[in-house]
Amino acid sequence: MPKNIAEEKTKFSFKTVFSWFKEKRIRWIAAIVLIIIVVFLVSNNFRNRSNTTDAYQSVVVERGDLIAIVGATGVVEAKQTTEINWQTTGRIEHVFAEVGKQVKAGEKLADLADNTLPQSVILAQSDLVTAKKNLEDLINSNTASAEAYRNLLTSESDLRDAKEDRDDWNYKNANWDRIYAARAEFIRLEEELKIYQSAYESVRELPVTDTKRIEAKSALDKAQLARDKALRTINYIMGKTYDRDVAEDFADYQLALSKVQDAQREWERVKAGANKDDISAAEARVAASEATVSLGWLEAPINGTVTRANPKVGDEVSTGTEGFRVDDLSELFVNVNISEVDINRVTIGQPVELSFDAVTGKTYKGEVTEVASVGVDNGSGVDFEVTLKILEPDDQVRPGMTAAVNIVVSEIKDILVIPNRAIRLKDGQRIVYTLRGGQLVEVKVEVGSSSDTQTEISGGDIKEGDVIVLNPPSFFQTNGRPPSFVRQ
Repeated sequence: MPKNIAEEKTKFSFKTVFSWFKEKRIRWIAAIVLIIIVVFLVSNNFRNRSNTTDAYQSVVVERGDLIAIVGATGVVEAKQTTEINWQTTGRIEHVFAEVGKQVKAGEKLADLADNTLPQSVILAQSDLVTAKKNLEDLINSNTASAEAYRNLLTSESDLRDAKEDRDDWNYKNANWDRIYAARAEFIRLEEELKIYQSAYESVRELPVTDTKRIEAKSALDKAQLARDKALRTINYIMGKTYDRDVAEDFADYQLALSKVQDAQREWERVKAGANKDDISAAEARVAASEATVSLGWLEAPINGTVTRANPKVGDEVSTGTEGFRVDDLSELFVNVNISEVDINRVTIGQPVELSFDAVTGKTYKGEVTEVASVGVDNGSGVDFEVTLKILEPDDQVRPGMTAAVNIVVSEIKDILVIPNRAIRLKDGQRIVYTLRGGQLVEVKVEVGSSSDTQTEISGGDIKEGDVIVLNPPSFFQTNGRPPSFVRQ
Protein backbone atom coordinates (compact mmCIF):
# COMPACT_ATOMS: atom_id res chain seq x y z
CA MET A 1 0.00 0.00 0.00
CA PRO A 2 1.30 3.50 -0.93
CA LYS A 3 2.51 5.49 2.07
CA ASN A 4 0.14 8.36 1.51
CA ILE A 5 -2.93 6.15 1.49
CA ALA A 6 -1.86 4.50 4.86
CA GLU A 7 -1.31 7.82 6.58
CA GLU A 8 -4.70 9.02 5.52
CA LYS A 9 -6.38 5.82 6.90
CA THR A 10 -4.63 6.32 10.27
CA LYS A 11 -5.73 9.89 10.48
CA PHE A 12 -9.22 8.76 9.68
CA SER A 13 -9.25 6.23 12.57
CA PHE A 14 -8.13 8.75 15.20
CA LYS A 15 -10.58 11.25 13.97
CA THR A 16 -13.38 8.70 14.04
CA VAL A 17 -12.65 7.61 17.65
CA PHE A 18 -12.17 11.16 18.86
CA SER A 19 -15.34 12.19 17.15
CA TRP A 20 -17.22 9.28 18.81
CA PHE A 21 -15.93 10.18 22.29
CA LYS A 22 -16.74 13.75 21.68
CA GLU A 23 -20.26 12.85 20.71
CA LYS A 24 -20.79 10.16 23.50
CA ARG A 25 -18.86 11.74 26.45
CA ILE A 26 -21.95 12.26 28.59
CA ARG A 27 -22.81 8.57 28.52
CA TRP A 28 -19.16 7.64 29.20
CA ILE A 29 -18.89 9.91 32.22
CA ALA A 30 -22.13 8.53 33.65
CA ALA A 31 -20.88 4.96 33.32
CA ILE A 32 -17.62 5.81 35.09
CA VAL A 33 -19.48 7.50 37.94
CA LEU A 34 -21.82 4.53 38.30
CA ILE A 35 -18.90 2.12 38.59
CA ILE A 36 -17.24 4.30 41.21
CA ILE A 37 -20.46 4.42 43.28
CA VAL A 38 -20.89 0.64 43.16
CA VAL A 39 -17.29 0.05 44.23
CA PHE A 40 -17.68 2.56 47.09
CA LEU A 41 -20.87 0.98 48.41
CA VAL A 42 -19.50 -2.54 48.29
CA SER A 43 -16.29 -1.44 50.00
CA ASN A 44 -18.16 0.55 52.66
CA ASN A 45 -20.49 -2.32 53.39
CA PHE A 46 -17.53 -4.69 53.77
CA ARG A 47 -15.79 -2.25 56.11
CA ASN A 48 -18.99 -1.87 58.20
CA ARG A 49 -19.34 -5.59 58.49
CA SER A 50 -15.69 -5.93 59.41
CA ASN A 51 -15.96 -3.18 62.03
CA THR A 52 -19.14 -4.74 63.47
CA THR A 53 -17.52 -8.15 63.72
CA ASP A 54 -14.40 -6.71 65.28
CA ALA A 55 -16.54 -4.91 67.91
CA TYR A 56 -17.90 -8.19 69.32
CA GLN A 57 -16.21 -10.51 71.80
CA SER A 58 -16.90 -14.00 70.55
CA VAL A 59 -16.01 -17.63 70.98
CA VAL A 60 -16.35 -20.66 68.76
CA VAL A 61 -18.61 -23.44 70.02
CA GLU A 62 -16.55 -26.53 70.75
CA ARG A 63 -17.05 -29.99 72.18
CA GLY A 64 -15.33 -30.68 75.45
CA ASP A 65 -15.57 -32.02 79.00
CA LEU A 66 -17.45 -30.29 81.81
CA ILE A 67 -16.77 -30.69 85.50
CA ALA A 68 -19.51 -29.26 87.72
CA ILE A 69 -18.45 -28.35 91.25
CA VAL A 70 -19.99 -27.02 94.45
CA GLY A 71 -17.64 -24.81 96.44
CA ALA A 72 -17.49 -24.16 100.18
CA THR A 73 -15.07 -23.52 103.03
CA GLY A 74 -14.59 -25.37 106.28
CA VAL A 75 -12.19 -26.13 109.10
CA VAL A 76 -10.03 -29.24 109.39
CA GLU A 77 -10.96 -31.53 112.27
CA ALA A 78 -9.37 -34.69 113.65
CA LYS A 79 -11.19 -38.02 113.53
CA GLN A 80 -11.77 -37.68 117.26
CA THR A 81 -10.89 -35.01 119.79
CA THR A 82 -11.11 -35.10 123.56
CA GLU A 83 -10.16 -32.66 126.32
CA ILE A 84 -9.20 -34.10 129.71
CA ASN A 85 -9.68 -31.88 132.77
CA TRP A 86 -9.13 -32.49 136.48
CA GLN A 87 -12.18 -33.63 138.48
CA THR A 88 -10.78 -33.14 142.00
CA THR A 89 -8.31 -31.03 143.95
CA GLY A 90 -4.65 -31.73 144.72
CA ARG A 91 -1.03 -31.04 143.76
CA ILE A 92 0.49 -32.49 140.60
CA GLU A 93 3.23 -34.97 141.42
CA HIS A 94 4.13 -36.43 137.99
CA VAL A 95 3.59 -35.46 134.34
CA PHE A 96 4.06 -38.31 131.88
CA ALA A 97 3.11 -36.74 128.52
CA GLU A 98 4.02 -33.70 126.47
CA VAL A 99 2.75 -32.18 123.21
CA GLY A 100 3.36 -34.49 120.26
CA LYS A 101 3.49 -37.72 122.24
CA GLN A 102 1.55 -40.69 120.86
CA VAL A 103 -0.63 -42.19 123.61
CA LYS A 104 -2.98 -45.14 123.91
CA ALA A 105 -6.39 -45.29 125.58
CA GLY A 106 -5.96 -45.76 129.34
CA GLU A 107 -2.39 -44.47 129.41
CA LYS A 108 -1.71 -42.26 132.45
CA LEU A 109 -0.82 -38.66 131.55
CA ALA A 110 -0.33 -37.06 135.00
CA ASP A 111 -1.17 -37.76 138.65
CA LEU A 112 -1.63 -36.01 142.00
CA ALA A 113 0.24 -36.58 145.25
CA ASP A 114 -1.76 -38.96 147.51
CA ASN A 115 -1.40 -36.77 150.59
CA THR A 116 -3.06 -33.86 148.77
CA LEU A 117 -6.17 -35.78 147.64
CA PRO A 118 -9.60 -35.33 149.27
CA GLN A 119 -10.52 -37.83 152.00
CA SER A 120 -13.22 -39.44 149.85
CA VAL A 121 -10.65 -40.38 147.20
CA ILE A 122 -8.24 -41.81 149.79
CA LEU A 123 -11.00 -43.90 151.46
CA ALA A 124 -12.11 -45.19 148.05
CA GLN A 125 -8.75 -46.92 147.73
CA SER A 126 -9.66 -49.08 150.74
CA ASP A 127 -13.19 -49.65 149.44
CA LEU A 128 -11.75 -50.81 146.15
CA VAL A 129 -9.69 -53.52 147.84
CA THR A 130 -12.76 -54.80 149.69
CA ALA A 131 -14.99 -54.68 146.61
CA LYS A 132 -12.48 -56.66 144.55
CA LYS A 133 -12.19 -59.33 147.30
CA ASN A 134 -15.97 -59.66 147.53
CA LEU A 135 -16.23 -60.05 143.78
CA GLU A 136 -13.53 -62.70 143.75
CA ASP A 137 -15.21 -64.60 146.60
CA LEU A 138 -18.54 -64.43 144.84
CA ILE A 139 -17.13 -65.91 141.67
CA ASN A 140 -14.90 -68.57 143.23
CA SER A 141 -16.65 -69.45 146.54
CA ASN A 142 -19.54 -71.93 147.12
CA THR A 143 -20.54 -70.32 150.42
CA ALA A 144 -23.61 -68.60 149.02
CA SER A 145 -25.08 -71.80 147.58
CA ALA A 146 -24.29 -73.77 150.76
CA GLU A 147 -26.00 -71.18 152.96
CA ALA A 148 -29.01 -71.08 150.66
CA TYR A 149 -29.44 -74.86 150.86
CA ARG A 150 -29.12 -74.84 154.63
CA ASN A 151 -31.75 -72.10 154.93
CA LEU A 152 -34.06 -74.14 152.70
CA LEU A 153 -33.73 -77.20 154.92
CA THR A 154 -34.29 -75.16 158.09
CA SER A 155 -37.34 -73.40 156.69
CA GLU A 156 -38.85 -76.72 155.55
CA SER A 157 -38.40 -78.14 159.08
CA ASP A 158 -40.06 -75.05 160.60
CA LEU A 159 -42.94 -75.45 158.17
CA ARG A 160 -43.53 -79.04 159.25
CA ASP A 161 -43.68 -78.01 162.90
CA ALA A 162 -46.03 -75.13 162.13
CA LYS A 163 -48.29 -77.42 160.10
CA GLU A 164 -48.61 -79.89 162.99
CA ASP A 165 -49.57 -77.09 165.38
CA ARG A 166 -52.19 -75.80 162.95
CA ASP A 167 -53.61 -79.22 162.18
CA ASP A 168 -54.16 -79.97 165.88
CA TRP A 169 -57.02 -77.44 165.91
CA ASN A 170 -58.98 -79.18 163.15
CA TYR A 171 -60.92 -81.47 165.46
CA LYS A 172 -63.40 -82.57 162.80
CA ASN A 173 -60.78 -83.10 160.03
CA ALA A 174 -62.74 -80.66 157.92
CA ASN A 175 -61.71 -79.72 154.38
CA TRP A 176 -58.92 -77.13 154.58
CA ASP A 177 -60.27 -75.08 151.69
CA ARG A 178 -63.56 -74.75 153.58
CA ILE A 179 -61.73 -73.81 156.78
CA TYR A 180 -59.60 -71.18 155.05
CA ALA A 181 -62.61 -69.68 153.25
CA ALA A 182 -64.48 -69.35 156.58
CA ARG A 183 -61.33 -67.94 158.23
CA ALA A 184 -60.87 -65.36 155.45
CA GLU A 185 -64.52 -64.24 155.82
CA PHE A 186 -64.11 -63.95 159.59
CA ILE A 187 -60.92 -61.86 159.23
CA ARG A 188 -62.62 -59.56 156.70
CA LEU A 189 -65.67 -58.94 158.90
CA GLU A 190 -63.49 -58.44 161.97
CA GLU A 191 -61.58 -55.67 160.13
CA GLU A 192 -64.88 -54.05 159.13
CA LEU A 193 -66.03 -54.17 162.74
CA LYS A 194 -62.94 -52.21 163.76
CA ILE A 195 -63.84 -49.50 161.24
CA TYR A 196 -67.44 -49.19 162.56
CA GLN A 197 -66.19 -49.17 166.15
CA SER A 198 -63.87 -46.25 165.33
CA ALA A 199 -66.72 -44.39 163.62
CA TYR A 200 -68.98 -44.86 166.64
CA GLU A 201 -66.30 -43.74 169.09
CA SER A 202 -66.05 -40.42 167.21
CA VAL A 203 -69.76 -39.62 167.92
CA ARG A 204 -70.24 -41.47 171.19
CA GLU A 205 -70.22 -38.29 173.27
CA LEU A 206 -73.17 -36.85 171.30
CA PRO A 207 -76.63 -36.97 172.86
CA VAL A 208 -78.39 -40.31 172.71
CA THR A 209 -81.03 -38.83 170.46
CA ASP A 210 -78.50 -37.38 167.94
CA THR A 211 -79.02 -38.78 164.43
CA LYS A 212 -75.32 -39.31 163.75
CA ARG A 213 -74.87 -41.24 167.01
CA ILE A 214 -77.93 -43.37 166.32
CA GLU A 215 -76.79 -44.22 162.76
CA ALA A 216 -73.22 -45.06 163.86
CA LYS A 217 -74.53 -47.32 166.68
CA SER A 218 -76.84 -49.13 164.30
CA ALA A 219 -74.03 -49.77 161.78
CA LEU A 220 -71.78 -51.01 164.58
CA ASP A 221 -74.40 -53.44 165.83
CA LYS A 222 -74.89 -54.88 162.34
CA ALA A 223 -71.13 -55.32 161.88
CA GLN A 224 -70.91 -57.02 165.30
CA LEU A 225 -73.66 -59.48 164.41
CA ALA A 226 -71.99 -60.33 161.07
CA ARG A 227 -68.60 -60.87 162.69
CA ASP A 228 -70.05 -63.06 165.45
CA LYS A 229 -71.90 -65.14 162.88
CA ALA A 230 -68.65 -65.70 160.92
CA LEU A 231 -66.90 -66.74 164.14
CA ARG A 232 -69.61 -69.28 164.94
CA THR A 233 -69.28 -70.66 161.41
CA ILE A 234 -65.54 -71.32 161.63
CA ASN A 235 -65.93 -72.72 165.15
CA TYR A 236 -68.55 -75.14 163.84
CA ILE A 237 -66.41 -76.25 160.90
CA MET A 238 -63.29 -76.89 163.02
CA GLY A 239 -65.10 -78.17 166.12
CA LYS A 240 -62.99 -75.77 168.17
CA THR A 241 -63.33 -72.15 169.22
CA TYR A 242 -61.25 -69.95 166.96
CA ASP A 243 -59.44 -68.04 169.73
CA ARG A 244 -56.10 -66.22 169.95
CA ASP A 245 -54.01 -69.40 170.22
CA VAL A 246 -55.64 -70.86 167.12
CA ALA A 247 -55.16 -67.63 165.18
CA GLU A 248 -51.46 -67.50 166.10
CA ASP A 249 -50.83 -71.08 164.97
CA PHE A 250 -52.56 -70.37 161.66
CA ALA A 251 -50.40 -67.23 161.24
CA ASP A 252 -47.21 -69.13 162.16
CA TYR A 253 -47.99 -71.72 159.52
CA GLN A 254 -48.55 -69.04 156.88
CA LEU A 255 -45.24 -67.36 157.80
CA ALA A 256 -43.33 -70.66 157.69
CA LEU A 257 -44.80 -71.41 154.27
CA SER A 258 -43.66 -68.01 152.94
CA LYS A 259 -40.14 -68.58 154.31
CA VAL A 260 -39.91 -71.93 152.56
CA GLN A 261 -40.94 -70.31 149.29
CA ASP A 262 -38.31 -67.59 149.73
CA ALA A 263 -35.61 -70.13 150.59
CA GLN A 264 -36.54 -72.25 147.57
CA ARG A 265 -36.22 -69.26 145.22
CA GLU A 266 -32.84 -68.33 146.70
CA TRP A 267 -31.60 -71.90 146.34
CA GLU A 268 -32.72 -72.03 142.71
CA ARG A 269 -30.90 -68.75 142.12
CA VAL A 270 -27.48 -69.79 143.46
CA LYS A 271 -27.38 -73.58 143.31
CA ALA A 272 -25.61 -73.55 139.92
CA GLY A 273 -22.95 -71.10 141.12
CA ALA A 274 -22.63 -67.34 141.42
CA ASN A 275 -25.72 -65.53 140.16
CA LYS A 276 -25.21 -63.16 137.22
CA ASP A 277 -27.12 -60.35 138.94
CA ASP A 278 -24.99 -60.70 142.07
CA ILE A 279 -21.84 -60.63 139.97
CA SER A 280 -23.07 -57.52 138.15
CA ALA A 281 -23.79 -55.79 141.45
CA ALA A 282 -20.34 -56.70 142.80
CA GLU A 283 -18.70 -55.50 139.61
CA ALA A 284 -20.62 -52.23 139.86
CA ARG A 285 -19.24 -51.68 143.37
CA VAL A 286 -15.72 -52.29 142.07
CA ALA A 287 -16.28 -49.88 139.18
CA ALA A 288 -17.64 -47.19 141.50
CA SER A 289 -14.59 -47.44 143.76
CA GLU A 290 -12.24 -47.42 140.77
CA ALA A 291 -13.93 -44.29 139.39
CA THR A 292 -13.40 -42.46 142.66
CA VAL A 293 -9.78 -43.60 143.00
CA SER A 294 -9.01 -42.61 139.37
CA LEU A 295 -9.83 -38.98 140.18
CA GLY A 296 -6.23 -38.83 141.41
CA TRP A 297 -4.83 -38.93 137.87
CA LEU A 298 -5.60 -38.13 134.24
CA GLU A 299 -5.51 -40.79 131.52
CA ALA A 300 -6.02 -40.79 127.77
CA PRO A 301 -9.56 -41.90 126.84
CA ILE A 302 -8.60 -42.59 123.19
CA ASN A 303 -5.60 -43.52 121.06
CA GLY A 304 -4.07 -40.37 119.61
CA THR A 305 -1.56 -37.54 119.82
CA VAL A 306 -1.24 -35.09 122.71
CA THR A 307 -1.92 -31.69 121.12
CA ARG A 308 -2.12 -29.64 124.32
CA ALA A 309 -0.47 -30.26 127.71
CA ASN A 310 -1.06 -27.76 130.53
CA PRO A 311 -0.01 -29.58 133.75
CA LYS A 312 3.34 -28.90 135.40
CA VAL A 313 4.78 -30.66 138.42
CA GLY A 314 3.86 -28.79 141.60
CA ASP A 315 0.77 -27.07 140.18
CA GLU A 316 -2.28 -26.93 142.44
CA VAL A 317 -5.42 -27.99 140.57
CA SER A 318 -9.13 -28.03 141.29
CA THR A 319 -12.25 -29.41 139.62
CA GLY A 320 -12.38 -28.15 136.03
CA THR A 321 -8.70 -27.19 135.74
CA GLU A 322 -7.50 -27.82 132.17
CA GLY A 323 -5.27 -30.83 131.66
CA PHE A 324 -4.62 -32.26 128.20
CA ARG A 325 -6.09 -32.41 124.72
CA VAL A 326 -5.70 -35.59 122.65
CA ASP A 327 -6.52 -35.80 118.92
CA ASP A 328 -6.79 -38.90 116.78
CA LEU A 329 -4.92 -37.69 113.68
CA SER A 330 -5.13 -41.01 111.85
CA GLU A 331 -7.85 -39.43 109.70
CA LEU A 332 -8.70 -35.79 109.02
CA PHE A 333 -12.11 -34.38 108.10
CA VAL A 334 -13.62 -31.08 107.02
CA ASN A 335 -17.21 -30.07 107.80
CA VAL A 336 -18.74 -27.59 105.35
CA ASN A 337 -22.17 -26.01 105.02
CA ILE A 338 -23.85 -26.45 101.63
CA SER A 339 -26.82 -24.33 100.58
CA GLU A 340 -30.18 -25.99 100.03
CA VAL A 341 -29.87 -24.89 96.38
CA ASP A 342 -26.94 -27.28 95.85
CA ILE A 343 -27.42 -29.99 98.49
CA ASN A 344 -29.34 -32.39 96.24
CA ARG A 345 -26.36 -32.51 93.90
CA VAL A 346 -24.07 -33.72 96.70
CA THR A 347 -23.90 -37.44 97.48
CA ILE A 348 -21.67 -39.71 99.55
CA GLY A 349 -18.54 -40.85 97.70
CA GLN A 350 -18.16 -37.82 95.40
CA PRO A 351 -14.55 -36.69 94.87
CA VAL A 352 -13.35 -33.46 96.48
CA GLU A 353 -10.43 -31.09 95.90
CA LEU A 354 -9.10 -29.15 98.87
CA SER A 355 -6.61 -26.33 99.17
CA PHE A 356 -5.25 -24.42 102.16
CA ASP A 357 -3.91 -20.90 102.55
CA ALA A 358 -1.25 -22.36 104.82
CA VAL A 359 -0.08 -24.85 102.15
CA THR A 360 1.00 -22.96 99.05
CA GLY A 361 0.79 -24.49 95.58
CA LYS A 362 -0.66 -27.82 96.61
CA THR A 363 -4.09 -29.41 96.46
CA TYR A 364 -5.37 -32.49 98.26
CA LYS A 365 -7.90 -35.12 97.33
CA GLY A 366 -10.89 -36.05 99.44
CA GLU A 367 -14.34 -37.58 99.30
CA VAL A 368 -17.80 -36.93 100.74
CA THR A 369 -18.45 -39.26 103.69
CA GLU A 370 -21.64 -37.87 105.21
CA VAL A 371 -24.52 -35.62 104.12
CA ALA A 372 -26.92 -34.23 106.72
CA SER A 373 -30.58 -35.15 106.28
CA VAL A 374 -31.83 -32.05 108.10
CA GLY A 375 -30.93 -28.45 107.31
CA VAL A 376 -30.26 -25.55 109.66
CA ASP A 377 -31.62 -22.04 109.16
CA ASN A 378 -28.71 -19.59 108.96
CA GLY A 379 -30.89 -16.48 108.92
CA SER A 380 -30.75 -15.92 105.17
CA GLY A 381 -31.35 -19.50 103.99
CA VAL A 382 -30.99 -23.14 104.92
CA ASP A 383 -27.63 -24.94 105.05
CA PHE A 384 -26.86 -28.65 105.25
CA GLU A 385 -23.69 -29.92 106.89
CA VAL A 386 -21.52 -32.15 104.71
CA THR A 387 -18.53 -34.08 106.06
CA LEU A 388 -15.49 -34.61 103.83
CA LYS A 389 -12.59 -36.97 104.45
CA ILE A 390 -9.11 -35.83 103.38
CA LEU A 391 -7.37 -38.64 101.53
CA GLU A 392 -3.66 -39.08 102.22
CA PRO A 393 -3.03 -35.85 104.17
CA ASP A 394 0.54 -34.94 105.05
CA ASP A 395 2.10 -33.23 108.06
CA GLN A 396 1.36 -29.78 106.61
CA VAL A 397 -2.38 -30.24 107.11
CA ARG A 398 -3.39 -29.68 110.71
CA PRO A 399 -6.66 -29.46 112.66
CA GLY A 400 -7.97 -25.91 112.77
CA MET A 401 -6.77 -24.92 109.28
CA THR A 402 -9.28 -23.36 106.90
CA ALA A 403 -9.89 -25.40 103.76
CA ALA A 404 -11.28 -24.24 100.41
CA VAL A 405 -13.34 -27.13 99.12
CA ASN A 406 -14.58 -28.02 95.64
CA ILE A 407 -16.96 -30.96 95.51
CA VAL A 408 -17.10 -32.53 92.04
CA VAL A 409 -20.85 -33.16 91.67
CA SER A 410 -20.76 -34.28 88.01
CA GLU A 411 -18.29 -34.88 85.19
CA ILE A 412 -19.56 -35.06 81.58
CA LYS A 413 -17.38 -35.77 78.55
CA ASP A 414 -17.63 -34.79 74.86
CA ILE A 415 -20.48 -32.28 74.99
CA LEU A 416 -21.13 -28.83 73.50
CA VAL A 417 -20.00 -26.21 76.01
CA ILE A 418 -20.05 -22.40 75.96
CA PRO A 419 -19.09 -19.76 78.55
CA ASN A 420 -21.74 -19.01 81.17
CA ARG A 421 -21.63 -15.29 80.36
CA ALA A 422 -22.77 -15.96 76.79
CA ILE A 423 -26.21 -17.04 78.04
CA ARG A 424 -29.00 -14.51 78.52
CA LEU A 425 -32.51 -14.80 79.95
CA LYS A 426 -35.29 -13.27 77.83
CA ASP A 427 -39.02 -13.75 78.41
CA GLY A 428 -38.28 -16.79 80.53
CA GLN A 429 -36.16 -18.39 77.80
CA ARG A 430 -32.43 -18.86 77.73
CA ILE A 431 -30.87 -17.46 74.58
CA VAL A 432 -27.49 -16.89 72.97
CA TYR A 433 -26.42 -14.61 70.11
CA THR A 434 -24.54 -15.97 67.12
CA LEU A 435 -22.85 -14.39 64.11
CA ARG A 436 -24.23 -15.84 60.88
CA GLY A 437 -23.30 -14.24 57.58
CA GLY A 438 -22.04 -11.24 59.45
CA GLN A 439 -25.44 -10.77 61.14
CA LEU A 440 -26.25 -11.08 64.85
CA VAL A 441 -28.87 -13.82 65.32
CA GLU A 442 -30.79 -14.61 68.51
CA VAL A 443 -31.07 -18.38 69.20
CA LYS A 444 -33.09 -20.11 71.93
CA VAL A 445 -31.18 -22.87 73.71
CA GLU A 446 -31.64 -25.56 76.35
CA VAL A 447 -28.92 -25.97 78.95
CA GLY A 448 -27.75 -28.93 81.03
CA SER A 449 -25.09 -29.11 83.69
CA SER A 450 -22.78 -26.22 84.39
CA SER A 451 -19.58 -25.38 86.19
CA ASP A 452 -18.40 -22.05 87.48
CA THR A 453 -17.35 -20.97 83.98
CA GLN A 454 -19.07 -23.19 81.40
CA THR A 455 -22.50 -24.60 80.61
CA GLU A 456 -23.62 -27.59 78.59
CA ILE A 457 -25.84 -26.83 75.56
CA SER A 458 -28.31 -29.72 75.45
CA GLY A 459 -30.74 -28.35 72.87
CA GLY A 460 -31.37 -25.57 70.35
CA ASP A 461 -30.03 -24.53 66.94
CA ILE A 462 -26.38 -24.49 68.04
CA LYS A 463 -23.68 -26.71 66.61
CA GLU A 464 -19.96 -27.13 66.87
CA GLY A 465 -18.11 -24.33 65.05
CA ASP A 466 -20.81 -21.67 65.53
CA VAL A 467 -19.57 -18.26 66.66
CA ILE A 468 -21.17 -17.15 69.92
CA VAL A 469 -21.18 -13.46 70.88
CA LEU A 470 -20.35 -12.63 74.48
CA ASN A 471 -21.22 -8.90 74.33
CA PRO A 472 -24.26 -8.33 72.11
CA PRO A 473 -25.39 -4.70 71.65
CA SER A 474 -27.83 -3.32 74.17
CA PHE A 475 -30.81 -3.21 71.82
CA PHE A 476 -30.73 -7.01 71.75
CA GLN A 477 -30.94 -7.19 75.55
CA THR A 478 -33.61 -6.73 78.15
CA ASN A 479 -33.50 -3.21 79.64
CA GLY A 480 -30.21 -2.61 77.82
CA ARG A 481 -28.36 -5.07 80.06
CA PRO A 482 -27.67 -8.81 79.96
CA PRO A 483 -30.35 -10.59 81.98
CA SER A 484 -29.11 -12.70 84.87
CA PHE A 485 -28.35 -16.33 84.11
CA VAL A 486 -29.45 -18.78 86.76
CA ARG A 487 -27.21 -21.82 86.78
CA GLN A 488 -28.91 -25.21 86.78
